[in-house]
Amino acid sequence: MPELPVIFNPAADRGRAGARANEVLRELKARGFAPVLLTTTKPGEATEMARELVRKRAPVLAAAGGDGTLNEVAQALVGTSTALGIIPMGSGNDFLRSLVGSVDFAGALRHLAEGKPVPVDVGEANGRFYLNSLGMGIDGQIAEDFTRWKFLRGELGYLWAALYEAARFRPFHLRIRSDAGSWELQGLMISVMNGSHTAGGFHLAPGAALTDGALNLIAIRHYPRIARVPILVKVRQGKHLGLRGVKSALVQWVEVQTSRPLRVYVDGELLPRTDRLSIRIHPRSLLVVL
Repeated sequence: MPELPVIFNPAADRGRAGARANEVLRELKARGFAPVLLTTTKPGEATEMARELVRKRAPVLAAAGGDGTLNEVAQALVGTSTALGIIPMGSGNDFLRSLVGSVDFAGALRHLAEGKPVPVDVGEANGRFYLNSLGMGIDGQIAEDFTRWKFLRGELGYLWAALYEAARFRPFHLRIRSDAGSWELQGLMISVMNGSHTAGGFHLAPGAALTDGALNLIAIRHYPRIARVPILVKVRQGKHLGLRGVKSALVQWVEVQTSRPLRVYVDGELLPRTDRLSIRIHPRSLLVVL
């Protein structure tokens, strides 16, 4: 039986993942693995665990958690020969959804057992790698609300937070410079997506591919509050790209400047507020078992 190191985040899915450790071990053993569970106890620890496994030349390591757990592990794996296996146990699991079109625990374990390492693109923002999504503006604020309000969970939780911010979020001046052009606008949000989905299923970047060597820039102009809910509904459905207030482009790099510091939402996790972002793509720089 091949040994499989598993970096397990018990805090994923609002702490509900912790009760599923035995389930993970049982299911992996049933698929022919000899799992070695490495349980995290604090933020950032998954990165250190992954670095040690890379140093030991582990061919594959699995991350059991949400998008934030995958992001932490990926910080150590980008540019190495160690492949990432995905065991979805988070609230959103949008990286897996962007990769294969759905989130299915049994299906993910089947990929882990039967799949092969496939190279995928990775984004980088202000020196930090990201796998799937980056948002700044109203979507970053929605993510902060979701994190702060402990009663919220999953896609429904994101929707409640989105409705709240649709009524209160203030627009900001946005300056964008990229290899695809430069723009200035009063904005509600800017996202630079590697994958297609974010925030527990919002189809923000229809047509995005994690292997095309490009990032999908989506900037949404300021809309009156009364119009924001219909806009957010269209964003959730992936029907927003044709709207007059939406700017989209494929980019290799982008520089973003905003009129006030804003929350940045990266792979399910919140970064400190900032008014500047420097973003670029690293094509085919991470191996993922698919």
